[in-house]
Amino acid sequence: MNVEPFSEVKAGDSGAPVTGVQYLLRAQGFPVAVDGVFGLATDGAVRDFQADRGLPVNGIVDQTSRPPLVVTTGPGDTGDAVRGLQSFGLSIIPESTPLGADGIYGSETESRVRMFQGGWGLTIDGFAGRETWSYLLADRRNVWPLVKVRATNDTNFRVLPVQYLLRARGFDIEADGFYGPITGEAVRQFDGASRVLYVSTTVGNLTWPALIVPAEPGDSGDAVRAVQSVFPRLAVDGSFGAETEAAVRAFQETFGLFADGIAGPTTWHLLVVPKSE
Repeated sequence: MNVEPFSEVKAGDSGAPVTGVQYLLRAQGFPVAVDGVFGLATDGAVRDFQADRGLPVNGIVDQTSRPPLVVTTGPGDTGDAVRGLQSFGLSIIPESTPLGADGIYGSETESRVRMFQGGWGLTIDGFAGRETWSYLLADRRNVWPLVKVRATNDTNFRVLPVQYLLRARGFDIEADGFYGPITGEAVRQFDGASRVLYVSTTVGNLTWPALIVPAEPGDSGDAVRAVQSVFPRLAVDGSFGAETEAAVRAFQETFGLFADGIAGPTTWHLLVVPKSE
């Protein structure tokens, strides 16, 4: 749940996640029309798949059914699992042309997968496996990116914000832009103090909301530095003054949020998710 988010895909749903599920069902040997609508036929195919795999039969692609449904694909592969991956479009930027679902995992598909993986902080290997599919099928309006050990701020711009947030939470680590073992251990300790399950060295979907420290005009310290480190043109001085407030307000206005100048959970979410999403 922390590193592999999930959203249920079920009867009545429509859109890209349903299309992806339908292609995966076909790749697993359960023929179903690909129309992007989770109707009776898709419900029946999901139930047949669940029964065949010894899973709870409820017709819902949930946390239990999704992992065995996923077919890992990579360069050189062909078929319906590749079409399912391609059906998400994998636009690198909002204006880019979506991928065509030709079922051939060529260089363009690999490049788009790598860009998608990098944008969300996933392992960049060019293969669409469980981790990548978990983000494809999740409701990405509510999902958070990952920050993993060995990342740098150059490869994942969220490293410095995470380090400053950890410092704001009382962890004595250096904010150096390198997510090494010390930062990872601080995250593991933070997770362990926050919950019993899904404790790891990775900042994921359960870690982010707990780790965020809201910051507003007049504040000072590492929580402010965390916000400032996301904006390339801001000085990271730990003082939430006029320039920081103006940057936060402008960002909020751009993305349709209430422009109150306060970096709370909703603003933080939009600050760290890929902007192509």
